[in-house]
Amino acid sequence: MYKYLFFDFDGTICDTSEGIYKTFREVFPHYGLDVDESLYSRYIGPPLSDTFYSYFKDKDKAYEAVALFRSIYTTKYIGTTKLYDGIEESFRTLSAAGFKVCVATCKKHEEAVALLKKFGIYDYVTFTSGLCYNVRETKREVLEYALNELGAAADECVMIGDTDFDVDGAAECGMDCIVCKWGFGDYGNMKQKNIVFFASTPQQVVEFVTKE
Repeated sequence: MYKYLFFDFDGTICDTSEGIYKTFREVFPHYGLDVDESLYSRYIGPPLSDTFYSYFKDKDKAYEAVALFRSIYTTKYIGTTKLYDGIEESFRTLSAAGFKVCVATCKKHEEAVALLKKFGIYDYVTFTSGLCYNVRETKREVLEYALNELGAAADECVMIGDTDFDVDGAAECGMDCIVCKWGFGDYGNMKQKNIVFFASTPQQVVEFVTKE
């Protein structure tokens, strides 16, 4: 049914919440912002520049905040990232079955690649498309870049992610989406027409894409 499987990173491959939350606790106060921590989960998924722009309404200041966030996160907290149970086995199984396992993320490209290597799953991945500021930042742009580089048609691809940003980005590219319920999305309110399956575990993703 599908040839290319595009996995999101944060909330799908890895639980990055601890490091991201700790970084927000430093960055928001730095700019005098008192942001309720109950809102933090909704900022895992979209580009950080969008998150900060929603507060500053100033693009330059938003990118300044992004740079501060990246500096703190990469030097202090990126090591708190945890690989979700079942991901390594699922990647191995899907790769062995002939699927092109890919990563499409609004996480900075270099960070995503480094973490894939750290957790020993990089060799299962055919292609990684990550965020590159002022080049590709939205989920649609990340996916379009991957489709162009791979020469892949949208109807032979499926996005696998946990938030509306994944679902909507896939829809903008004409792609189906499998929603992962172990991440940070508001699954009960996801009604988009391109959703083909809600998976509770990585194994359920494998079962869905390999079924006859």
